Amino acid sequence: MSIFKGGFSGCVSRRKFLSLTAASTAWVLTEGACGEAIVQTSPLTGTDGSNSQYSEGIAPERLAAAKRRAAEIVSKLTLEEKISQLGCLAPTVKRVGLPAYAYYASEALHGLIHSGPVTCFPLPMALGCTWNRSLVLQMFTAVSDEIWAWHKKSGMDLAMFSPPTVNMGARDPRWGRVAENYSEDPYLVGEMASATIHGMQGDDRRFLKTIACAKHFIANDTDSDRHVTSASVDPRSFWEYYARGFEASVKQGRVFTVMSSYNELNGVPTSCSRFLLTDVLRGLWGFQGYVVSDCGAIEDICRTHNFVPTLEEAAALALNAGCDINCGSTYQEYLGKAVTEMLVSESALDQSLIRSFTGRVLLGAFDPVEENPYSKIPISCLESEGHRDLALEAARQAIVLFENEGNILPLKRNEIKKIAVIGPMADVCNLGNYSGTPQNLVSPLRGIKEFLGIKDRPSYHIRAADYVKFDGPIQLESCSEGGQDLSFDSDGTGGENKPNWVNVPGRVKAWAAYNGVLFSGATEFHARVASSSDVASLEVRLDQLDGPVVCQVKIPNTGDFQKWASVSTSIRPVYGEHTVYLLFLGEPGPLFGIRYFEFTPAKPVAPPMDETVEVSYAMGCTVGGTKNENEFAKAANVASTADVALVFVGTDEQISSEAQDRQSICLPGVQGELIGAIFAANPRTILVISSNTPVAVNWAQNNLPAIVGGIFLGQEQGRALAEVLFGAYNPAGRLSTTWYRGTDQLPDFHDYNIMNGRTYMYFKGKPLYPFGHGLSYTTFQYQDLQLSGTTIGPGEKITVSFSVKNTGNREGDEVVQLYVHAVSEADVRPMPIKQLVNFERVHLRPGESKVLKFELPYSERALHYWDESDYLFVAVKGVVELMAGSSSEDIRLHGRFQMG
Repeated sequence: MSIFKGGFSGCVSRRKFLSLTAASTAWVLTEGACGEAIVQTSPLTGTDGSNSQYSEGIAPERLAAAKRRAAEIVSKLTLEEKISQLGCLAPTVKRVGLPAYAYYASEALHGLIHSGPVTCFPLPMALGCTWNRSLVLQMFTAVSDEIWAWHKKSGMDLAMFSPPTVNMGARDPRWGRVAENYSEDPYLVGEMASATIHGMQGDDRRFLKTIACAKHFIANDTDSDRHVTSASVDPRSFWEYYARGFEASVKQGRVFTVMSSYNELNGVPTSCSRFLLTDVLRGLWGFQGYVVSDCGAIEDICRTHNFVPTLEEAAALALNAGCDINCGSTYQEYLGKAVTEMLVSESALDQSLIRSFTGRVLLGAFDPVEENPYSKIPISCLESEGHRDLALEAARQAIVLFENEGNILPLKRNEIKKIAVIGPMADVCNLGNYSGTPQNLVSPLRGIKEFLGIKDRPSYHIRAADYVKFDGPIQLESCSEGGQDLSFDSDGTGGENKPNWVNVPGRVKAWAAYNGVLFSGATEFHARVASSSDVASLEVRLDQLDGPVVCQVKIPNTGDFQKWASVSTSIRPVYGEHTVYLLFLGEPGPLFGIRYFEFTPAKPVAPPMDETVEVSYAMGCTVGGTKNENEFAKAANVASTADVALVFVGTDEQISSEAQDRQSICLPGVQGELIGAIFAANPRTILVISSNTPVAVNWAQNNLPAIVGGIFLGQEQGRALAEVLFGAYNPAGRLSTTWYRGTDQLPDFHDYNIMNGRTYMYFKGKPLYPFGHGLSYTTFQYQDLQLSGTTIGPGEKITVSFSVKNTGNREGDEVVQLYVHAVSEADVRPMPIKQLVNFERVHLRPGESKVLKFELPYSERALHYWDESDYLFVAVKGVVELMAGSSSEDIRLHGRFQMG
């Protein structure tokens, strides 16, 4: 039986499947040899690492030595001790001097999840819009530097559960975690994931810098039902689309951890699929690291998928299949019984432990720290000026100019006296899913004010999210009442935040500081709070953490973390402007949070207006709430008297998030109506999208003069957007996904057949914005396409060259995209309409021209298709059309060659 055919059979009995997963290593090697022959016949371009721009990774002799050392450690452990080490939190084994270890130390999807100082970069889909490999490599080098800095500062371990997210959920914008992936295109995903992994794992030949984790393997592309669903994937879609990003992560990126997903693939839970975890991952692709389950996925094999009746069978099945570490407790609780019942052998446990312990050895966990070159990384790199500058540059490069009728953008600063900044995304710095808590956040409103030189005036009213520094288990949350709130995890399990807590006997304390708080004439303190704790309270201090106490107020138990209530208390007389320290007190227990606080005077003091440009703000509406006539009227009034109105809209984690897919891709709530109301009040209305998902803004595209923005841009988003709006930076982001007009243009959400109109490769309709789309403040000309030959055969390649010239009057970047359309003489149907094979982001001054050269080898995956009869990749035989352009629809040059 071919492993490639068997992997897609949903009809294998569980008894038969159990016998296959428990089969001998010899069986795997025999089947794997078949797979390796396929790789040699039709290798994937670039994924063998032979022509990689990256380092060669860990030296083979060092890897072999690390495996031997891991085996020596494992040999000293008893069966009970071995089982204890198979969870993501492995305890100390004092008998042999083995320290505790966290395989799930944290995540670093776009920056380390940690309390500040820590740098938060744009979301992965925004990074995909940069089309810049070297920027992504540089960014994740900075992320891994900060992981090492926290390792030195607090002892945090170095194994991460992200990045990269590689499962191809971006094929459909309804996926709740769509912004965690880079693109809908498998080649672009593979390139970005490889750059990410090399930035995370480093370039040393002896030591891994950190351990990255490619997830969620595989076809975990719906989220609301991920624990129960089975992805029905045909062989061509699997090999030509869903597997490619993972293959590149292993072969080109050399990732050391792969995470199995929650879902089933064709009736078999991925976490117990030997086909996936052993035959494909290790046998076919040569994966050298360890596999970890998604959290609770081993338990799901029994409890939600009902694939086996007991948890000991689920544990045995998963371990035998090649899942080495269980995020959860199923292995540690049930493998002992599984060994006793002879469902799994102790040697199988040894094999998994050797794989995972090899990772610990390569991280330097058992070596003197001075031998590790990464130990020299300074703690001062945390949210340093250099890292914030890099976050700003990443945000700049990710911004997409969707529309610019009449070149209304960039705005001319000297012609504007009043700007209206409107919308639920204007005065928040949304970071998105799996984010840390930086100490410096720049919202769009703040970024615009700073760009125009407008200083924030002292205020009686302060938003909790506008802290200047903090300490303790603090994080930003999307608030059900609009904007963001600040939450405090006082349950005593704050992970790596815990060392930062300010401890008070019997209580837990955290704090946040706020500048520019006005007290003159104030007599009362007011706050908007929520809590599910009976013992939470706030303490207000002046100017320093141990400064004088202004007041203390108890936070009531509102019954839910997003059920808000107002609290108030009188304050002692204070005058002038001060820095306020809010101290948060509570017994170990549930979360509590705060939206805003204010000091209420009998007669507010109004600071004088002295700026040459006036910036007025109105929220207008919340992200997903109903219409408030007063808020609408206020926003329209602000817009009507302005020279230009900027409306900031999008989605956030309330609308789309982990375990929550969308039903609609339109703007939620009444944001669309708000856009219309502002445009009616001021035709010079510019839409700025700040979102964690693509959104259908059809009316705005048809009516508004300009649209700009994109996916959440990280902590420096406000500065980057201001620079683009006012022309200090020329936008060059290009969409890494297709933006559709509505769900009627999409297949069924659970349809995994990529050929059923999914992505730009097979979609035949007219999207709102095509894959690769993005405008510029300048213009570019493509010319003189040349091919080094007209035919290409096995082992050969064609060189493609052409020139790109900046024909405008501004310097800027062009993202050059190279596509192919292959037509097979074997009449294989369907073939992609076009498929990306390479790209380059190039900077050009006005009038400057550069010649670009791309090599296209015969082995390029886009020139092959998966033969469902022979179960291997076969090169197309026939004419291949070559296309170069600025997007998948804006093709500037055409060429042809023959596949021999």
